[in-house]
Amino acid sequence: MGGVTEPGIVVGVETNAVWVEADRSAACGRCAARAGCGQGALSALLQQGKGRVKALSSDTLQASSCQVGDEVMIEIPDSTLLGGTLWLYGAPLMLGTGFSLWAASWGDLWAASAFCLGLLSGFAILHQVSYRFQGRLPGMAEPRLASKAAEPHFELLAKQ
Repeated sequence: MGGVTEPGIVVGVETNAVWVEADRSAACGRCAARAGCGQGALSALLQQGKGRVKALSSDTLQASSCQVGDEVMIEIPDSTLLGGTLWLYGAPLMLGTGFSLWAASWGDLWAASAFCLGLLSGFAILHQVSYRFQGRLPGMAEPRLASKAAEPHFELLAKQ
């Protein structure tokens, strides 16, 4: 299974999964689109660059072998990244475009207003779908544990 791997610190352990806190700004620093993307600035503004994600056990690392404070690598499948991008960007844009084309015969102001209404409707629909599926979008795989560092970083826990 190919995908993107990100480091993080275990902040909670469940039966078959762990909660991992990852530094989102670290991922933004390695991205080729960092200069043209507002996601890093937005996440830093809203969540101080930290994000918590639930990572499931994998063939290589079980959640039961992790403890709070362990440094782990999580793997996010490529299909989740591509599918999530399509859902989060494509669906609202398609709905906005459809609304705009529908209202175009009434003039430019109506078309622009309809685009905004379609865009907002798309995000509202995604929010409802995500809420219905407990924070996930259908068809998206959850991150999995890839590996664990040899020694836990207790100094990172002291900062929390």
